[in-house]
Amino acid sequence: MWSQTSRGVWQLSKRHKWATRACIASVAAIGVYEYDRHFQASAAARSLRTFADIAIICADYKLNFQPERGIEYLNMIHERAARRLLRCCQENGGLFIKFGQSIAVQSSLLPPPFRKELSVLYDNAPSVSVSEIAPVIERSFPGRSLDDIYIDFSPEAVASASVAQVHTARLRSNPSQVVAVKVQKPEIKLQIGWDLFAFRACAHLIERAFDVPIMWSVDEIERRLREELDFEREAGNSELADRDLDSLADRWLRRAVYIPKVFWEATGRQVLTTEWVDGTSLVHPQKLAVEGWSNKEIMQQMVALFAFQIFVTGNVHGDPHPGNVLVRPNPNNSYWREPQLVLLDHGLYVRESKLFRRQYAEFWRSAMLGNKQGMARIAKSWGIADAEMFSTMVSLKPPMMGHHRHRYAKYNNDAVDGSDKGESRRAYEQQMEVKRRTIAALRESSNLPPELVFVTRNMNIVRANNQSLGTPVNRVQILGQYAALGLRRMLVDEALSPSRRYDGARGVLPSRDTLLSRVVGVLAGEWSYVTFRLALWVAGAGMAVYGVWARLWSAVTGVPRIKDLDGVMDEAMRRAMEKKLGYQIDTSLFNA
Repeated sequence: MWSQTSRGVWQLSKRHKWATRACIASVAAIGVYEYDRHFQASAAARSLRTFADIAIICADYKLNFQPERGIEYLNMIHERAARRLLRCCQENGGLFIKFGQSIAVQSSLLPPPFRKELSVLYDNAPSVSVSEIAPVIERSFPGRSLDDIYIDFSPEAVASASVAQVHTARLRSNPSQVVAVKVQKPEIKLQIGWDLFAFRACAHLIERAFDVPIMWSVDEIERRLREELDFEREAGNSELADRDLDSLADRWLRRAVYIPKVFWEATGRQVLTTEWVDGTSLVHPQKLAVEGWSNKEIMQQMVALFAFQIFVTGNVHGDPHPGNVLVRPNPNNSYWREPQLVLLDHGLYVRESKLFRRQYAEFWRSAMLGNKQGMARIAKSWGIADAEMFSTMVSLKPPMMGHHRHRYAKYNNDAVDGSDKGESRRAYEQQMEVKRRTIAALRESSNLPPELVFVTRNMNIVRANNQSLGTPVNRVQILGQYAALGLRRMLVDEALSPSRRYDGARGVLPSRDTLLSRVVGVLAGEWSYVTFRLALWVAGAGMAVYGVWARLWSAVTGVPRIKDLDGVMDEAMRRAMEKKLGYQIDTSLFNA
């Protein structure tokens, strides 16, 4: 009897201990959660959500991505993963919006559902109240309140992005000056360390799970993100771009582009104050048309601006999407109405080395002159082996498969016979081949000049802007003209450089030989320019003749023909891919 009573008391005591421990653990968990939510902007919770979602996505692919399940099932996996990733980015906010936008840009290397789902992240992010951003401003300028610096500070943000929002105001020191005040959202400072840790950990998990070498890029991405969060650096980039236009651009380009003035007395690492400029964003092409602007003039100015940065100055805007370009009437022209571009958001800039800028200009010259050896030499110096797959990664176009027709013959026959199994197997094999080539290209890309990826991104965004306005200009011609100009300047500057020295068997060569070599260097630069421009003229003339023929063909037959160079290049790639494989690839399928 006593033994049973003792056993019952012991069991009750044990249950009481477990209940006490459970209560303590629950209270501790709630305390940690509330502390994280109120004092750390939910940084830890966001990281845990990220780890869980990425782990689920990886497990889904590892367990369910099998060829025998069929194309529809494979696409369902992509859709599930894309929706989960979108939800994770939206719930986390902050830098995760930027992560999601970067993924959405890589439409050529990811399944279509990722592009479709993640594209919504380009819409305006939610803003916070003035009462929440006022402490950020006051911390940036100790001893001064928001009202000490600004008057008529707008109660609502006029624009909001992933890490900052913009308000209009007037400077108290200059009440007539309307300014745009870009303020970093208060939670970003608390979240960035956790977010970058989560980003690095997830990249490591993906690399281990799928053998995709992406860790080499993590350090560069982290550095660029931290640079974008430094608004003093952004202000410096803005002024550098303005000085480049003043000192290196021709009169037409200086008139065509305007960069808002920075007010340094109201600028810090988390607050940027610039001149407010009214204009219409390229995001609204219909509004531009209503206002009577010519798409051709706008795109001539835009392509010329970024070609000038890439080939002449070497200081390149890294994010020229439509929201960062405004169009307004040129205030310096009182005779007729002409457009002027206003370039915004200078947070991400790329500083090209002189070596890369020269190689890139020479690559364009080799391409225009049909010099395959020259192109191969430069590509080899960049460590590029699979040129086709590399071209896919940097141009955001569907890749050309490397297998020959006989490799897919049985899958083609199955598909023709109506076999769903054969079609599924063929789609799976295509996906696996591009995965293999993507992995190989990523391994090679660790040797690429870091400028190349960002410069190519700039060019592709400009290309997309041109297409969104109906492809009104020959983008390749304008880029080629500035490549020719930039290459000539580099060659001539090198020939005339005071540091140019030639050591022979007897030391420094005689001055007359040095002078001769300088003259030869200048002549070589001029010859390069003349031949480059001649090749561009021939290509332009050929394209003009083709355009006239295309219009006549359409008028006579009623069948539309491609009239612009970008469209011709896309069609040429499609035809080459079809010829190489023996059948036309369905580009709606997963491209690795």
